[in-house]
Amino acid sequence: MTTIRTAPGRFGAMLMALLAGLLAVFMLAPAAHAAAPDPSAIASELKDGDRFYADPAAGLPANAVGAMRGAAEKSSSVYVALLPENSITSQSQASTLLSSLLKSVGPKSTVLVMSGRTPFGVTNIKGVDIDELLGRAKTNSPTDSVINFTKLASDAAQGAGVPANSSGSSSSSGSSSGVLVGILVLALAGGAGIFFYSRKKKKDREIREAAELAAVKQTVDEDVTKFGEEITDLDTDVKLLGNGADHLQDWQRALDSYERAKVELAAVKRPDELRGVTTALEEGRYALACVKARVNNQPLPERRSPCFFNPQHGPSVRDVRWAPPGGALRDVPACAADAEAVERGFEPQTREVMVNGQRRPYYDAGPAYQPYAYGYYGGFGDVMTGMLVGTMMGSMLSGGFGGHGGYGAGYEQGVADSGTDFGGGGDFGGGGWGDFGGGGDFGGGDFGGGDW
Repeated sequence: MTTIRTAPGRFGAMLMALLAGLLAVFMLAPAAHAAAPDPSAIASELKDGDRFYADPAAGLPANAVGAMRGAAEKSSSVYVALLPENSITSQSQASTLLSSLLKSVGPKSTVLVMSGRTPFGVTNIKGVDIDELLGRAKTNSPTDSVINFTKLASDAAQGAGVPANSSGSSSSSGSSSGVLVGILVLALAGGAGIFFYSRKKKKDREIREAAELAAVKQTVDEDVTKFGEEITDLDTDVKLLGNGADHLQDWQRALDSYERAKVELAAVKRPDELRGVTTALEEGRYALACVKARVNNQPLPERRSPCFFNPQHGPSVRDVRWAPPGGALRDVPACAADAEAVERGFEPQTREVMVNGQRRPYYDAGPAYQPYAYGYYGGFGDVMTGMLVGTMMGSMLSGGFGGHGGYGAGYEQGVADSGTDFGGGGDFGGGGWGDFGGGGDFGGGDFGGGDW
């Protein structure tokens, strides 16, 4: 005989399952919390002349702790404290701890606290946005990220400054209880608050990206102008060679590349489109190098990637052993002049661009310059991956140019991978710091934090 279950019976079973699930969550959530940090104990460690504190319970590798400690000790204004996972479970707890530590270490200081995989920061440096520091410091390496943050904050304290952005404050626990806290916050704040917050974050991001695009377009425009001047400089020599010679084909290719670069630059609306402009410049510079060789009765140059230090220098002639400040040696393609300078112990003529009022090498200028570099070097296999190891741009390349992540996957993905903003909806990225990469969305105002 078939038994027919009534609707009330199904409802009762669903209700019992829901209650059982909620009971399990509430029973498990407290077990994930670590002991709350003691602000006075941490402050005591930092005030005794040591700018770095690592809780033994955090279980961090000794070599990583040593590297981060060394960076903190070199600074005169940055304090770093590493705590176990889930030591900080709410924004109010983070604010209280950071306020207490900042008060203890003195004015004009910056404090970075890591609760396992979640960063929290606060600064008393006038005109400095802690969110901007956290975003610019993030790399794929947790140790390098802490070191980068320490250096950036130290530079800012010495007057270099970091422009404040207009992003609003946000908060998130970043712990296993974050789901429960998030549900309560959403219920209290309501859908309207979330909508307006997300719209403001999107507007802030669009303003920042528009400013970055304008800066990179200016850089590319300078490259196009310089290329045009070099073509003009050879005009007389080309005419002296007469008609019918092979040099005219190379000359025409250089002219066509120049015109294509100008047209594509004028049409650029998104950062990804800049790669087409620099690709045209790379092709045109090789053609112009061939013209110069024919004019001077020299062998045609090998088709190599542009000079790494400055793509305006045209095709490289050979590789040279070079290391960025604090980085490892690697082979990079260089023009004859830069290769000789490096081998003699001098600085090469690096292509520098303006970033936040400071001049930086293009390869350390942030994610907006990835399409710029991709157009010059992306057609030469994996040359970019090896060249950029240890640089800011290199840290944003997961899988190399044209691979998974970085600007091979598009500008929006590159920004997300680089972690230049905060917020769960793609603003900060959701990637991680490896050992230190977790959830979270604290940022804005005097206190900052997020997903490193």
